[in-house]
Amino acid sequence: MADGRWENEEHCERDSEKGKQPASWNETVVIGLPDAGHERLIASARQAKAILLNDWAGSRSRPAYQAALTACREAMNGHVPGYVARLAFEEAARDAGVLR
Repeated sequence: MADGRWENEEHCERDSEKGKQPASWNETVVIGLPDAGHERLIASARQAKAILLNDWAGSRSRPAYQAALTACREAMNGHVPGYVARLAFEEAARDAGVLR
């Protein structure tokens, strides 16, 4: 199963090299922000960056937050695969206690 997951992530990376949206994720991340009142489904680095900048409930000075923001920016610019941003965002969400 893990092999298939990485294969899908490599496929997403190849798609970004062909000029498609560089930051799409092959897995949705589910978070629950206290002020939102419901769960949010995050499916791209663009969405994650917007959450991190506009709606984040956790500390913005924590290393996991900073790493996620940087990874999302890098993925949006096509410098890293989208799954790298997803993993960083998941870690930031876990660190903030909002990962579902």
